Amino acid sequence: MDTERVLGNDIGRCLKLIVSGNDAAISDGWLMLQSLRGCNQLTDCEDVLRDILKSPVLNVSEVPKIMAWMSVYITEKRFNANPISNDVAVLLRNTDIGEMSHLTELLNTLADHRVYLPRSANHAKLCEAIVTSLSSFQMPLDAKKIAEFYDNTTKIQHFLKALCSNTKNGEHDILMFTCLQTLYNIISDTNRKPEPGPGLAAILQLVESSIIPQAVDWILSQSHSDRQLVQALKVMCNWLPKWRGDRLSVWIMEFICGLEKQRKYSTLLELTESSVDILELMWTVLLVPVIRQNASNIIFYILKRQSSLSIVQNIAKRIPRLIKDLMKEDSESSKECIQNLVDIMKVYSKRFSTCPMLGYGSTENYPFPVLPQMHVVKEIYTEPVWIDETKEFEPIVEPERPLSGKVGLSNLGNTCYMNSVLQALLMTRQFCQEVLNYRPLNEAGKTPLIEKLQNLFALLLYSKRICLAPTEVLRASRPTYFLPGQQQDSSEFLCHLLDVLHEQEKSASNCGGSDTAGTLRCKIEKQEDNVTLPTMEATKGVIKRWTTEEDLTEGSALQRKTQSLADFTGGEELGQRLSDSHSDSTDSGIQSVGGEETSTYTSLIHRVLGGECQITYQCAQCDTSSRNTDKFRDLQLCFPEEIQENQEVSVQDLINYYLTPEKLTGENKYRCDKCTKLCDAQRIITILQAPAHLILTLKHFRYDFDSRLRTKLRHKVVYNDTIQLPVSAVPCTVAETYHLYAAVVHSGYSMDYGHYFTYACDSKQNWYKFNDSFVTQTTFEDFKSLKPPDTPYILFYEKSGAHDSIYEDDKPELSTLSKRIQELIANDTTDYIEELRRRAAVSQRSQLPTKSLKQHNNSDDDNPPPSSCRGAIDVPANHFLY
Repeated sequence: MDTERVLGNDIGRCLKLIVSGNDAAISDGWLMLQSLRGCNQLTDCEDVLRDILKSPVLNVSEVPKIMAWMSVYITEKRFNANPISNDVAVLLRNTDIGEMSHLTELLNTLADHRVYLPRSANHAKLCEAIVTSLSSFQMPLDAKKIAEFYDNTTKIQHFLKALCSNTKNGEHDILMFTCLQTLYNIISDTNRKPEPGPGLAAILQLVESSIIPQAVDWILSQSHSDRQLVQALKVMCNWLPKWRGDRLSVWIMEFICGLEKQRKYSTLLELTESSVDILELMWTVLLVPVIRQNASNIIFYILKRQSSLSIVQNIAKRIPRLIKDLMKEDSESSKECIQNLVDIMKVYSKRFSTCPMLGYGSTENYPFPVLPQMHVVKEIYTEPVWIDETKEFEPIVEPERPLSGKVGLSNLGNTCYMNSVLQALLMTRQFCQEVLNYRPLNEAGKTPLIEKLQNLFALLLYSKRICLAPTEVLRASRPTYFLPGQQQDSSEFLCHLLDVLHEQEKSASNCGGSDTAGTLRCKIEKQEDNVTLPTMEATKGVIKRWTTEEDLTEGSALQRKTQSLADFTGGEELGQRLSDSHSDSTDSGIQSVGGEETSTYTSLIHRVLGGECQITYQCAQCDTSSRNTDKFRDLQLCFPEEIQENQEVSVQDLINYYLTPEKLTGENKYRCDKCTKLCDAQRIITILQAPAHLILTLKHFRYDFDSRLRTKLRHKVVYNDTIQLPVSAVPCTVAETYHLYAAVVHSGYSMDYGHYFTYACDSKQNWYKFNDSFVTQTTFEDFKSLKPPDTPYILFYEKSGAHDSIYEDDKPELSTLSKRIQELIANDTTDYIEELRRRAAVSQRSQLPTKSLKQHNNSDDDNPPPSSCRGAIDVPANHFLY
């Protein structure tokens, strides 16, 4: 026994030299092995071989030789629960095979030595590993290499077929299922790059044509997402020009027919709409006779089913050139293709007879070599086409979809103040995309409001619905003192929303994700309980305004830009708080972001909206200066007292006024610590760091003591599409340029009631008007022509060059978002289609004319009444409320 163990160790060392050494080591290893072959004491080396197959292998080409050499020292077991094929599977998973010939040689060795593939064992792991390994090989470009590629894939196919057949009863179906399941998992992987190679199509050849429909039905019956199905179809279509086997086209056609049976037309449309390269590949397929034979039926089937004008236009542009190239080949199959293409063009000209944009869309406009077969054209014309399911049912059960392509938000009862803000934040591309891509540190570190916004933003960008009901966001973000059903201030809501987002994210980060959801809720609830409701002190003529930091009382003139600390009761105590924290921002008309950031963490709010300023108080008597720095997220701009309502003032003028040093005299004197008394002084606000996005709130109101309401000012404001923000930098001040991209508009004569809606533009400078559930496309000129009582209230500006080439797209590719978000969109689409089907069925059963559902309770959505906000509307929205 000791001698056999020593011999086994010697063989193990030799094998390691062979699989991991250089050429000289390989030669020495084989010489040593040959010298050991004659030892009679050597009987079973199974463990030695398993160790080698599980160890790192550099010289893959030597493994088949090793297994052939070792086969005589392996004993076949009658019942083997762990065959050596499992170890070969480990080798394939852990090793870069490099060349397909190495894989083929290894499989040939296994087939030649039965001891490695006993019939009594289950070889599912080996099948899975072979399919996975095969997917990594791409089609070569050299003609000779292409021939070798096909030869090797054929050998692998034959090996798998023999392996499936040479098993005990019942194992055949298991192995076949394993191969197909592994293949589908690979080709439906939306994150895989590059796409799996066409050699994988050899696996499809294992299934008899008569069985393929059943196999496809089984795949479609599983819980696979539509995105996975589209990806699988795309991959198989991309194989068409490269694969010569006959089963691939059968599989594709069965997939298409199976999706049609399930009425998944959106999935089929995405196959052609989302990837023009598939159409390009199809043209190349038709020009290669050997591939044309198997693939042309798929192409013509897809072409016949098209109902989208944009896709048809792309097809029509290519067909004349394709026909011209086919005419160079004098064959029956090429002539048949030409006839089919001419027939398709005639169908298109009939299908889109009212649209003259097809170019060569009719036989009259282009000298085709043959005439269309009218009986074929008539037959194709009467066949069903692929139409988006939502468009199929919406004319029956929904009001006409707005041409804007945007999704609206249902008014849940005077909640336009929230809807307008949410749509503006959605159009803030960096904010929107960072919310969409936000990932919690762990389950305990989730941030509830960000997740609610993430769901809502995803649905607003990708849902097929006309509008959504943002109930969950309202529940998660509405301040406790905002009474349900009552109109509220949109600026106040925006401040609170951003505060909650900031505090939740900061809490999760500071605790390393250990903060429980319950703790976070307690913190937010405590914050809300400490907020002072807006009240009026009639004796002092003062309004207390809601803030996020401190309960600071503004002076008698709301229109003033700033105040001194002497305006506040307990000014010394408040001054100390201002020195210790950042609450002076509210006093200066700056909304703070919510505290100092740590050196290692920057919140979402800071990254997108955060800037930094410095507030300097300079005593006129002793010339002593006191400075505080603060982070801010918006600037609240007042109108100068000297500006009359009939005078024109621009947003740039208001910014310049805001940054002009203010004299603190009379009742507004500054308490100087050095002089220990109230002194004349000046306050200077300096911007130290410009935010990526600048929010400006125009304080279009004054307090009316007679009506005890905040009445609106009626200044003529020029809403600059471009503004300059002076930023203090070393060695001089620079001007940062900002461009307007969104504005929340207030309609009404008082800030305490009215209606809110939003204007915003996308990356291509297309402007939209978001009016609750109704979204229309408009122009910037329409926005600039607004007149009281429609007054832009909150302006959103983006810094020039802040994120060039980073956030150019209005929405990211859905495939780049989390699986949870992708499933959310897929489920929403499925649910919406089912809702439309049920309602269409009810409508048809009633046999009554379908009454269009009202868009709003108000008759004129574009011109809402200024006196009160609309109530809840009855446009069907997403009932899984986000």
